[in-house]
Amino acid sequence: MKAIITGEDIGTTIDFRSIGPYLARHLWPEETVVSAGHGVVLSHTPGKPGYATLFMEVYPPGAAFIRGEGETPEACEDSCWKQYQFALNCTPERAAENAGHEWEPRGYKNGAGFCKHCGTFSSRIFTGEQLGQFCRDCGVGTTHDWVEQDDGHYVFLCPEHTPPIPELSPDELFKMLFGENGKAHE
Repeated sequence: MKAIITGEDIGTTIDFRSIGPYLARHLWPEETVVSAGHGVVLSHTPGKPGYATLFMEVYPPGAAFIRGEGETPEACEDSCWKQYQFALNCTPERAAENAGHEWEPRGYKNGAGFCKHCGTFSSRIFTGEQLGQFCRDCGVGTTHDWVEQDDGHYVFLCPEHTPPIPELSPDELFKMLFGENGKAHE
């Protein structure tokens, strides 16, 4: 396994930061990237509070992103492993036919997709051409950048035609995110 930040080989030892090292119980592929710790999950649903949880996130071959939560590192890893096995086998019928995943974008414009059978998420599944997204300026298919217009339509831009992002100081960024009074924008 590899550490998510550094990419260094960590063998089977996962650092849960707040808890310390944990020895993985499952045989993850060597190229699996992992991150683990204690984090906060925010809710976008009015009246539903966020929560703190122990988590493990893995990026194994055959599935781009899997997250497991639980009371213990073991529970987090078991959740990830179960999801990974499900992704590898998708449905029994599809596995028997060696059919693989059947992808759909589910509204994503960045090329990511979800398997409609097992829910596996993966990046770089769709091209701009497949999604019907073409650069406004040159007509090349793109998943690089887009802006929603007032009428609900999107304008897509390839890397060559995307304007540069202005550099902001930490103070400017903080004010942009939280306003002059330091409170988050609604």
